[in-house]
Amino acid sequence: MSAASWIRVANGFRLVAHAASTILTHEGANGVTLLTRHSVDLAKNARTAAKAAGVTFPSQMPDGIRHNIKGVELHKNMAMVANEKNETLSTLQVDNAISEPEPSLPLDSSSTSNDGVQQFNTKEIDNDNSQIKSHDYDLSLGSNPVSLKEGRAVPSTRIGRAVGFASLGIGIAAGTIVEAASRILSTQSSSSGSVIANDANAERLAKTLCRMRGAALKLGQMLSIQDETLLPSTLSRALEQVRQGADAMPIYQLHKQLKAELGEDWRSKFESFEELPFAAASIGQVHRATILDNGVLKNVVVKVQYPGVADSIESDLRNLTMLVKMSGFAPKGLFIDRVIEVGREELSVECDYIREARNQERLQDLIHGDVHLAKAKFRVPSVVTSHSTRSILTTEFCPGGTIDKVSFLDQEERNRIGRNIMRVTVKELFIWRFMQTDPNWGNFLYDVGSGATYLIDFGSAREYSKSFVDGYLRIVWACANNDTETLMAQSHKMGFLTGQENDIMIDAHIKSGFTLGEPFATDDIYDFKSSGITGRISDHGSAFLRHRLTPPPEEVYTLHRKLAGAFNLCIKIGAKIKCRDLLEDVIRNHIFEDGQPHPLHMVKN
Repeated sequence: MSAASWIRVANGFRLVAHAASTILTHEGANGVTLLTRHSVDLAKNARTAAKAAGVTFPSQMPDGIRHNIKGVELHKNMAMVANEKNETLSTLQVDNAISEPEPSLPLDSSSTSNDGVQQFNTKEIDNDNSQIKSHDYDLSLGSNPVSLKEGRAVPSTRIGRAVGFASLGIGIAAGTIVEAASRILSTQSSSSGSVIANDANAERLAKTLCRMRGAALKLGQMLSIQDETLLPSTLSRALEQVRQGADAMPIYQLHKQLKAELGEDWRSKFESFEELPFAAASIGQVHRATILDNGVLKNVVVKVQYPGVADSIESDLRNLTMLVKMSGFAPKGLFIDRVIEVGREELSVECDYIREARNQERLQDLIHGDVHLAKAKFRVPSVVTSHSTRSILTTEFCPGGTIDKVSFLDQEERNRIGRNIMRVTVKELFIWRFMQTDPNWGNFLYDVGSGATYLIDFGSAREYSKSFVDGYLRIVWACANNDTETLMAQSHKMGFLTGQENDIMIDAHIKSGFTLGEPFATDDIYDFKSSGITGRISDHGSAFLRHRLTPPPEEVYTLHRKLAGAFNLCIKIGAKIKCRDLLEDVIRNHIFEDGQPHPLHMVKN
């Protein structure tokens, strides 16, 4: 095929993308869905069309083709945005539709930093503007977290968010064309895997999720914590950045949210307020501030929800689901529909900061009231209700750094922290039946000065029914004792298995269960770091994608996420601890209401 023919192919795709953006102008939101679907269809057909040519290709792609492919990237950025006043549609660059043009803001009494960012800082608190995307403090007592830089505005309208997904769809199509051409022209035969789920497209997906925030980022984070054997390697690598958090929203958008929630005089409620956040997640970002509490200056953190997140959950998940399914990023055995349903439920409750405040106060009472955890200096910060609303949550500031940095301390302290992480995990599930299910290490802060461990972020806290806990405790106890009979019987009863599974799936289920129960199987010290436990669970779990017949109970998605997080944290800090006695204390005092004999009283044949 001649260079001219290649140019015609690339130019044809450019014209299709241009025509699609024109359709958006006339079809509105429906056109976004159609555009995304047709773009992915086109991407899938690209490889087939290239193979059908059946000709000899040049050793490398001609420069002219590269030029035309860049033209595709230019035209992919053409889409529509709604004019909220007259509901007319215009063809604009997607970046503009997503970012929302920043209005000119009148200067007030706030100071302006050297980089042009307005700051309200009556107490002269210094900011370090280094860019991070998670809680990343120094371990010193009372240390100041560094700040995120301003990012793009959060798309706050359904149209603007839909355009973002449409742009992603076109980008994936363009990336697939390039990947297909590259593989055909390559003199090496090592290229394998999905032509769509390539490195560039996975990176494109991850960046879009971080920019869109909300349900899009939440689903990305849920996928990112799946074991790497359950996802294409390219996607697993790209989603590493999704775990770290989102972009920070611009100052003007922050002001708009604060005014809407706390009133026009929101500034008067604070003695100081750092307008650059030190952390950003799927639905909100966190700022440091100070308030007067009975005449005493008090350090607090203020979580501000992104605009439009709560109102766009359904449309976000609908658009993203279609993209993930059609692009082949999610394997069939992952049961992506169930993952999305769990994400929908989680996000719906996490957007209610009043509910999160209640969760935090509830777990504060439970943890502070536990003798062992209180002695271990496990703490939950108090909620500042006077400065909290449905979309703003203000709490006490906790000094310290992310708990994974405990790995640099002596073995005795690492063991103390690891054992109490396992203690709180076991109590949350089996005793309190109320668990904070987000395994992010940034949700556990350790202060080296006082030795205190702070638990934060309770938006994902959830209750588990008595019937579920009764059944799951039987499974965990069976796994801790290599009891295959009880494990299989309870797995069928709870819906983990249908009874129609083949021998490969049954073997993987049993082995993964016994591996999960391994820390509780011995009275001796368990060395998490040298155990290789997560790798072995991964080896067994890979069979699930090929042979699993039914998704697990919906509670398992959040529960296993937390258990995996607790195990990984103990691995990270190198904990060498006893765990069985923690489970034995639970099983000994647990009252089962499922009509079956107590596990300690059951007699095996």
